[in-house]
Amino acid sequence: MGTCDRCGKGVQVGMNVSHSHVRTKKRSYPNLHSFKIRQGSLPRRLRLCTKCLRIVKKQIAERAARVSVIPKTEEIENQTDSGQEKQTSEDPKLTPEQKDLESVKEELQKII
Repeated sequence: MGTCDRCGKGVQVGMNVSHSHVRTKKRSYPNLHSFKIRQGSLPRRLRLCTKCLRIVKKQIAERAARVSVIPKTEEIENQTDSGQEKQTSEDPKLTPEQKDLESVKEELQKII
């Protein structure tokens, strides 16, 4: 059938044993799921076992939670009133991933 792209879990072979002790071979397949994820700017399809799928979803949720931590509007107003300048997202040293994070932060600030 296939293997998990993350942990390599694959088909296992065992024996069916009947009441009369006749043994026949059987195969146990991993519970694989197709999961689409974006790496950089390209979408990629992964075949993950259930355990790895849960781990990957948890990691994605944790990253999203880190991105969504934005100061409240009162804190932003206090920073601008005290003379501190806001950092611009047009910094040429940012990687594409960091630019994506900055754009998500800006969108969330517009919503708030």
